Amino acid sequence: MIEIKSLGLEEARRIVDTMLEYSSVTKPGRPMSHAVVDSAGVLICFARMDGASAITRRMAENKAYTAIMWKRDTREVAELLKNRGRDIVFFGEPDRQAAVPGGVPIKSSDGSIAGAVGSSGRLADEDEEVALVGASTVHI
Repeated sequence: MIEIKSLGLEEARRIVDTMLEYSSVTKPGRPMSHAVVDSAGVLICFARMDGASAITRRMAENKAYTAIMWKRDTREVAELLKNRGRDIVFFGEPDRQAAVPGGVPIKSSDGSIAGAVGSSGRLADEDEEVALVGASTVHI
């Protein structure tokens, strides 16, 4: 039997703390939300910065969920769907998925996907930048 590694609360907190610090330093005054899910797409840790709009909470979690379900960055998911003339709604659970940049899977040392992060609140490229910083925080 293959053991699937997954993120735990300690790692998830470290990731969120890193994303909070990075996003606070890079562009203060532009609040975001950050989410970390485990290998099953279940939310482990979340933070919404003071002043971040309510929709950023949903989007950060949806981006992380999409990254884990598709096992790829949400930027890649968006490009795949666009090239196929499809919309994320076509693939079910539209309220849980987000095919826009800002969601990144986290791979373990054995190559399996251990979880994912999602960030929301800025331009897509900035959301993705923060998510990549978070994803690079831990090594499982």
